[in-house]
Amino acid sequence: MTQPIDPSTAPKAIEAGQTMVAGKTYRFRRDGDQFFVTEEDASAGTRRGFRLVMMTGSHHMHVFWYDSGVEKSPSMLPIVYLLDQQRWIPRGSAFLRTPGNTYEAEQGRWNSTCCLCHSTHPRPHVSADRSFANGWQTEVSEFGISCEACHGPGQGHVLIHQASNKQAAATGSTQLRDRIVDPMDLDSDLQSEMCARCHSVGFAKNEREYMRRGLDYRPGQSIEDSRRYQIVRASPGHVNDPALAHWLQVTGADPSNSFWPDGQMRGTGRAYSGMIESPCFKSGDMTCLSCHTMHQQDRSLQEEWRDDQLRPGMRGDQACLQCHQEYEQLGSKHTHHPVESTGSRCVNCHMPHTVYGLLKTVRSHTISSPSVQTVIDTTRPSACNLCHLDQTLQETSRHLAEWYGHQQPQLTDEEKTIALSVLQLLKGDAPQRAIQVAAMERTEARDASGTEWLELYLLVGMLDRYDAIRFIAERAYKSLPDSKPIEFDFVAPPSVRSQIITERLDEYCEEAILTRDARVLVDKQGKVDREWLHRLLEDRNERPVNIQE
Repeated sequence: MTQPIDPSTAPKAIEAGQTMVAGKTYRFRRDGDQFFVTEEDASAGTRRGFRLVMMTGSHHMHVFWYDSGVEKSPSMLPIVYLLDQQRWIPRGSAFLRTPGNTYEAEQGRWNSTCCLCHSTHPRPHVSADRSFANGWQTEVSEFGISCEACHGPGQGHVLIHQASNKQAAATGSTQLRDRIVDPMDLDSDLQSEMCARCHSVGFAKNEREYMRRGLDYRPGQSIEDSRRYQIVRASPGHVNDPALAHWLQVTGADPSNSFWPDGQMRGTGRAYSGMIESPCFKSGDMTCLSCHTMHQQDRSLQEEWRDDQLRPGMRGDQACLQCHQEYEQLGSKHTHHPVESTGSRCVNCHMPHTVYGLLKTVRSHTISSPSVQTVIDTTRPSACNLCHLDQTLQETSRHLAEWYGHQQPQLTDEEKTIALSVLQLLKGDAPQRAIQVAAMERTEARDASGTEWLELYLLVGMLDRYDAIRFIAERAYKSLPDSKPIEFDFVAPPSVRSQIITERLDEYCEEAILTRDARVLVDKQGKVDREWLHRLLEDRNERPVNIQE
């Protein structure tokens, strides 16, 4: 997750060549074993050169750090590289952030924040006078996440097993101790707390000590016993916890940037905080290692494994059936979908894509069941409606009542007549809109809902104020089977990109003849009901959002 840049680690993106991003030209070159970039801004008449020294990121995005001129205090390149799309974008566009938020050099950000989860056993070590401008003395055991992150300090283990020390260790004539921890020997709570040190929402109990010496937690210990780190929860049983109140006071954080109203996670990278709210964790023995593994020795499986480090077989129902065997025989009697369909997959109902991060959505790690009342209480989309994009919340309510005996809550007229995806994309806040445009990209949702009407709403997504939503909408639009090619750049000046999309929207609304479906605002003549479309857009929730990914 963090690597110094040298000829063995440098990606091709910085070997040579140039790119233009947000009006600035970046030229990359290699000189011997070193790598450089020059940034030119023609409009401002400026030109700057940097030596690239480090990169953070893995299989989705590369963030690059350059020599700031201050010892051990790298600054961040203002553009990042997306591996899947093989393109550079502004760093601010890579995250769901309120429009207008800018990112400058951010000197010291790696030392104060990134190293704490993107390296093994980091010690930030701010300078003695506490002046960030005078640099840091940050140290890490290793860049990236390596053996000691899960197995604890390994020096004694290595020394004992060296041939020259084996006999001495066996006879007890040495003080060497092997402190290596095998996670599989730990109880379920301690297993998962190894992951919690990075994959949770929390704060430093003593900021000064934390910035000097890092986290005192080591694998095998309880993170609750840590003198320097406190996990924060916002679920109903914890809303009055002093830890939550302290976190809100010290950070000034808006809890909605991290949590849904019921305490489920909104942003990626906090899977532990999601899992511990699950009944499977609270009342069972579920741990992170129930589904994930940090080791995949079969080279033929490594490419698939490296994306999310799942154990073999854990992409399907076996992830749940390993504990809930009774549901295997029930089949469609339980799921009410054909057994072989995606609607019968356990995770599609109980771990829906309601967590946002890295320009996509991922599965919630809070195991839950679809509930219309939850949609009303939290505004979080239902798993049902993230697949059946063309269905209303009332249709979902009726099915859940028939199949599982749910109570049918009172709904608004819009919730009864207009598809939830349409309502949330047109009227919802930024996280809802991001989740819905991402759903319109997934194959299972397109199979369940059809695609002919999606072009309209992805074009609307490409008009969004938030860069990240425009990016996802553009990517989804280009993957539609019959979308008309358009020259669109999601980070082009607003007047340029708006004109392109507005013209295409007008053309689409004039020419498209769609299957009648009032739920997605298509009238009896097969035309887009533009009056309803604009009415809903006028009611859009534009509250500022900065999802903590």
